Amino acid sequence: MKKIVEKITQFIENFKNVHAEARKIGFAGVMRLLWNDLFVGRSLFQWLYLIVLSSVPLILEFTQNTESHDWIGLFASWTGIVCVILVAEGRASNYLFGAINSAIYLVLSMNATFYGEVLTTVYFFVMQPIGLYTWLSNRINEQGRPEESHFEAKKLGLIDWLKYLALTAIIWIGMGLAYQSISSARPFRDSVTDATNGVGQLLMTRLYREQWIFWIATNLFSIYLWWGENIHIQGMYWVYTLNSLVGWYQWTKAVKEG
Repeated sequence: MKKIVEKITQFIENFKNVHAEARKIGFAGVMRLLWNDLFVGRSLFQWLYLIVLSSVPLILEFTQNTESHDWIGLFASWTGIVCVILVAEGRASNYLFGAINSAIYLVLSMNATFYGEVLTTVYFFVMQPIGLYTWLSNRINEQGRPEESHFEAKKLGLIDWLKYLALTAIIWIGMGLAYQSISSARPFRDSVTDATNGVGQLLMTRLYREQWIFWIATNLFSIYLWWGENIHIQGMYWVYTLNSLVGWYQWTKAVKEG
């Protein structure tokens, strides 16, 4: 109980610091921070990487011999790709694109009747402001550098690994049983991404590099799930997989430098 009270007290104090910093710099200052987080400090290679990978949805859309364009799928794929690239770079602005992507992906998943994806996307949408607060709190309360697009990556110890693997198994089995209770045709297959997405998002919010292992598992299974359904979403997950490998490398480098 004492630890819980301490965590709540620390959260309230950190939140007050974040709010005070936001009031101090004002709306114009917040917009400047967003601009800097999006555009400042990116190398030429990073710019080329961002442009090339975010062009994949456009290439897929305009090379298809179709009479009409899937603008919703295109925008969902584009915002998702930009989001994960910003995550790999440790930029808090990823949460802006993540919120937009989650909202669009929710509609697409409901239309495709992928109800496991619907629940996961609702969870993602809720986690965006929480993740943004955590990342900003890390900069302001721990680093004292709100102006910098800097993050301090951490790595899991053995006990933490066991804890998160156990959580993955609990979510997978629990959601599988829930889907089975409503006569889902593939309950435990649908619940795989619930588990990997859920734990991956928690690790991302807490700045652990091992998030990328869970993202890779999610991406590969999602490619299989969306096969033949929506080419934009398939393309998005292929790019996600590539970016997850890059993210693992960049966050591992950040851990060593920290």
